[in-house]
Amino acid sequence: MTSRKPPSKKSKNRQQKKPMKAPKPARSLDASAAAYARLLMDPCNAPVVHPIYPGGDAGYLFRAETFWTPAGAGATAGYLHWTPGYTNFDRTQLIFGETTGGTVATVASVLPQSYSPGAAFLASNCKAARCVAACLKITYSGSESGRAGRIHFGQTTGGLVDAGSSYTPDAVAQSLQNYGRTPAETVEISWKPNIADTEFNDPSESASALFKDRKGSITVAYAGLPAAVGPTFHFTAIYEWVPATGLGLGGNTMGKAVSRNTLDDVLDAIASTGYKYVQGAFAAAGAGLAAGAVSSISRTFGIIPSQAYTRRLNFY
Repeated sequence: MTSRKPPSKKSKNRQQKKPMKAPKPARSLDASAAAYARLLMDPCNAPVVHPIYPGGDAGYLFRAETFWTPAGAGATAGYLHWTPGYTNFDRTQLIFGETTGGTVATVASVLPQSYSPGAAFLASNCKAARCVAACLKITYSGSESGRAGRIHFGQTTGGLVDAGSSYTPDAVAQSLQNYGRTPAETVEISWKPNIADTEFNDPSESASALFKDRKGSITVAYAGLPAAVGPTFHFTAIYEWVPATGLGLGGNTMGKAVSRNTLDDVLDAIASTGYKYVQGAFAAAGAGLAAGAVSSISRTFGIIPSQAYTRRLNFY
């Protein structure tokens, strides 16, 4: 039998020196997309800019804010569901339920228009609107010595809570990504738009529940708070709007952001920085989580100090 010759050193070297495939670089953001990313990360303070939404539509921009504190007699638990991109005539963008315990069901009701930021202006002055960015701040409204209970919050879609249906706070909480003790400081949750949020709505017209179901939402549930001491909710939203007929304002057709990036590019770039859409009392990077705070293991959502990422953000 003939024996095989062992491979020479040269052939070994050729086998070992196969070129490695270089990883494809992540797509960078241009100036318009980076500016919009900063607005999504800090809706309260970042300069207001046009969104990187598909299509050729455009409008004017404004930032609005409101405050609300539920304080029902005997109530110790509740839930809030905010769909900022749903600006239609039925006014169901803000849905709330309050009850006497986490396992006690209550009917979800619609908050008055005055609590939804910008809703009254949109209803009176425009024929089309869409949300550009939004955030919800949550603060405990009682005394520090009486602070008790737990709070849950997360990114959801519009169909999670419907007005007129009955829910328990605990059932709503099971759908949310983050929870912890009722915070001593403010928690801020930034809104994440869905593709349906890129569409304009007519605030003077009603829409089907299916239209709301596709929109991005922020949802909060809480239980175990002192009776009649609810959390204070601070709503901030930036809207793009088209004037109604007769206001004497022409359409801002040239206001669209010019960018080679897409909305997905922006959201992916934000996620790549480690930004988790949550900041405040629940953010404690480098020092572990705040007492009692627990986050789901996820690339997109969790608990992390967003301000640190905003300061050193460099998309391009």
